[in-house]
Amino acid sequence: MSFALVPGYVDASEVITGEGERRVSNVYRPVCIHDPRDGWQSLRHGFQLMAHYHNDRVLEQLKAFPQYYFNRLSERILTHQFYLNRRIQEKGLPAELALLPLIESELNLKAHSSARAMGVWQLMPRTARAYGLKVSKKCDERTDLEKATDAALTYIEYLYRRTNDWILTIAAYNAGLYRVRKSIALAEKSGGYPDEGFWSLDLPGETRRHVAKFLALSHVVLLPGKHGIKLPSLVNVEGDRLSSVKSGYYSPECIVPSAGCLYCRQLVLMAVYILFKAM
Repeated sequence: MSFALVPGYVDASEVITGEGERRVSNVYRPVCIHDPRDGWQSLRHGFQLMAHYHNDRVLEQLKAFPQYYFNRLSERILTHQFYLNRRIQEKGLPAELALLPLIESELNLKAHSSARAMGVWQLMPRTARAYGLKVSKKCDERTDLEKATDAALTYIEYLYRRTNDWILTIAAYNAGLYRVRKSIALAEKSGGYPDEGFWSLDLPGETRRHVAKFLALSHVVLLPGKHGIKLPSLVNVEGDRLSSVKSGYYSPECIVPSAGCLYCRQLVLMAVYILFKAM
């Protein structure tokens, strides 16, 4: 067994700023994985949104991800996904966010929409410029994977500080923060929120499907065998600047006696339970 330190947890007790924003800090929780070169396995250990996977609207979107979907995008996944995984993990964000570009653009660096969104993260010109990207006819840095990723994640962190909810963050990324906040205010007046949460909000159908597809894809990546899917082999590929990045960090401190990681802690607790029952 190999060990890795995967930053996949955001502290829920962060300080609220004077403007009511919630700061997102990088809190690293060590996790044992069998093979840190397996990008999918490493990514799963940072998943944080599993409680949302079993909504009926999410389950309806599972059909959007047949085996053909992954076969068709396998080359882009092998080229770009390791880099996205690493950046998400370095920031300590929910690892599912590494899959958002698959929903936004199918990992197409030059993807563009009729609304003028561009790149793998489908950033609008105004948003891109606000987060330091050059957008002009001569130079559009939204098509630069590294620069666009840094800008998009900074923007996502901002949305999370304003919503304090990752599902609302994804919705705001698609529909805009103002529209999400307005729909929350209307739902609160009618008494339908927060009992039903996000799904009670009066948002465009496109946004609701967008969030549902994002969660459905995360569900498939978490349990591909259950859905009859074989994911492209996402392993450490030497020689490529982006895909050669390891999606896990070796940690010599991650050993069972210290119970410093979630996996090892579970093993220790299980062993203690078995010994207790045997006495």
